[in-house]
Order: sequence, then structure tokens, then C-alpha cells
Amino acid sequence: MTSIVSRRTLLLAAGAAAVTTACGRRTSGTLRFLVPSGTRAQAIDATLGKDFTQRTGVHLETQLSGGGGNWQDVDGRLATAFAAGTPPAMALVGANAVLTYAAAGLLQPLEPLMAEGGFRPDDYIEPFRRVNQYDGRTVAALYSLGVMVFSYNADAFRKAGLDPDRPPATWSEMRSAAAAVVGERAARYGVLHSYDADSNWTFENFIGWAGGSMMDARRRRITFADQPGVDVLTYWRGLITDKLSTPTTTLEMDDAFLRGDAAMVFGPATKPVRYAKEASFDCRTAVVPIPDGGTRRLPPGGGSLVIFTKDKAEQQAAWQVIRALTSAAGQTELCESTGEIPVNVRATGARYLGPVIDKQPYRRPALDSVPALAQRFQFPGLRAVQINDLLQENIYAALTGAKEPREALNDAASRAEVLLA
Repeated sequence: MTSIVSRRTLLLAAGAAAVTTACGRRTSGTLRFLVPSGTRAQAIDATLGKDFTQRTGVHLETQLSGGGGNWQDVDGRLATAFAAGTPPAMALVGANAVLTYAAAGLLQPLEPLMAEGGFRPDDYIEPFRRVNQYDGRTVAALYSLGVMVFSYNADAFRKAGLDPDRPPATWSEMRSAAAAVVGERAARYGVLHSYDADSNWTFENFIGWAGGSMMDARRRRITFADQPGVDVLTYWRGLITDKLSTPTTTLEMDDAFLRGDAAMVFGPATKPVRYAKEASFDCRTAVVPIPDGGTRRLPPGGGSLVIFTKDKAEQQAAWQVIRALTSAAGQTELCESTGEIPVNVRATGARYLGPVIDKQPYRRPALDSVPALAQRFQFPGLRAVQINDLLQENIYAALTGAKEPREALNDAASRAEVLLA
């Protein structure tokens, strides 16, 4: 994490100057586009194809982030490029990074391009623009979209005397189901949540369902240590204390679920695709259970397309790329392989993903969750990664019993306030 912190600090410190000098003029006739390595890059390449230049007149150079192909690799590559004064014209960045780049003044608003470029709101999911707003402007376009879903072992449910066609809808129902599973030895653990999700995405989801937030609406005061956050950690800790759960990383959680050691897990919409291929049991997916009386709001995972260049011609070219990637065909190419949610509503039709969704019902809960999409959170300023790290450390301390939940969150909040000052 340390190297990412220093590079992001460098990015934000040098970004404004770099974007002015490098993005305020055209340096070549080729549009440079940075994307994370891996399956998303493959989908982008397949969508744009060899005839993209012939069809659009846009000469495109797709650059790969390298590394593990995760969002932090993209951040690191951008930091280096901005510091050198050679940033790409556009990029695919993590959902949690959009606010950071927007606050640094690096992102170009999309409204002018939408107005001139044939954007049809009815083709897209209703939150398409809302979740990427900054100061009232749309600063990014959703491309790879995931939400948190709930997967469960229907065979373990049957063994525990539970109805596999009625997954829990609330935390109290989930706790009862976990107790039944463990009590009947249908699985070692009833339910697992990973504590190491990128930027504390799991905790961000849970605290939102409990009526809380990471910071206040103006991002001036830390709020994750307020009562909803304490309630979340108290609930998680209670499951562990009663031996219905255990502290787990994402990788450990996946392995435990696929071995049959855990009956219920939470994770992004891409997980059921893997589970369906590898599980030896009846694996099912549902919308996430929420606290009794809580609200289902789902900050997105995945990534968004952003434009850095200030050159008008390059912006028009970048918009051509965005239109292709967010088209029904582009979204079908992406979502077939990743299990993510199409942002273009036409992509769920019979010509595109419709038959896939019919054959793979585990995709449906994520699609049903789209109306609950909320903006992804990121701590402001230069210390966002450090704050997320210390929050994760304290969450782990609470889960293992090293600290009480309130103490853990208060410790994280007090240190975060110092870093934000």
C-alpha cells in the first residue's frame, strides 16, 4: 500500500499542473486510453476491434496498467504519467477513485459531449449519471458495474432444515439461518464477510444499510464511528463470538464457500460466475439481506470511464470510445465474461444478454439491485488510502476481539481526522 500512497500523493500534488500542460494541447494524432490489465482489457479490445479506426476515424492506443490488473495498478500508472506530464487522454478507473480525481480537478464534464453526441438516457440504467456526479456535473461514465450480492449453499440449507427457496432477507433471519446451519453441522460456518475488500467496500455497504455513512454529506466529518457503524461491527463480532462466522479475507471466504465450509457469503456480482463453475453443490444467489428496518443502498464496484484531456477534438474522440463501450454490444461483450451488470438496458434484450440471463439465474439478483445504486464513497484529500488501511486494521481488531467495536471505530476516526486536517 505504501507505494500507492506515495504515487497517489504525487498525482494529486502534480496533477493540476500536469493536466494543464499535457492535456491542454494535442501531442499526437493518437488517442491514448489506459485500462486495467485482464478480462476488462480483453472485453474492451474485443468491443472496439480492428475496424474501430475505420468506422470512427479515431486512432486509438490502448495502454495496459500492468501489475495484477487491479484498480490500484491503474492509479499507480496514472500517477507516474501525470508526474511526467504525459497522462493519457482517457482511462478506466475504479469506482471508488472517481471522486478523488474529480476533486483534484482532473476530470472533464461529460454533459457537453452527451448533448452533442447522441446520448439517449432511456438506453441506460436510471442511476447511470447520478452515481458519477461531482459538483452537479457528470464526470464519469459507468462501464464495468458490480454490486454486492448474497450467495448461499442450498444443499446446506436443506440439511439444516431451511427452505432453499427462501433465503434470508434481514440480518435477524440470516443469523437464525447461520445458527441452524452450524447447529445441524450443515457447514462449519453459517455466514462469512470479508474484512479486506478494496477501500472497505464491504463495510461501506453494511454501514449504509444500517442507516450510516463513512462521512457526512459534505465530506467534512468522519461518521463511520457513529452508532450505525458500531451496530455493524457489533453484529459481525457477535456472529464470530457465537462461532457462526470467523474473520476472513476475500480469498479465504471464496475457498471456504467452495469447500462447503461456509453456507452464506457476501461478495461482488462477479463472484457467482466463479461459484457456478466451481461449486460441487447447489449454489444460489439473492439480493443482500439488510438490517431489520434498514435500507438497501448499494455503492457500485467496478470502474468508470473518465476523460482527462482538455483538447476538444480528443474529447470528441474519447466520447466515441465511451459510446462504443457502453453500447448494448459493448456491454454484452463485457458482462458475458465477468458477470457484471450491463449499464445499457438494451443489453438485457433477446439479441444480447437475455438468453444468458435466462440460463444463468444467479445473474438476476444483481440486475434487480440496480435501482438501489448509490454513489461510491472515497475519503477526500491525499490520505485516502492510509485512512482506508487504518480503518481496515481497526475493523480486524474488533472482529478478533482485540478491541471493542466502538473503541476500534473511535480509534480509526480520531486518526483519520488527523490525516484529513
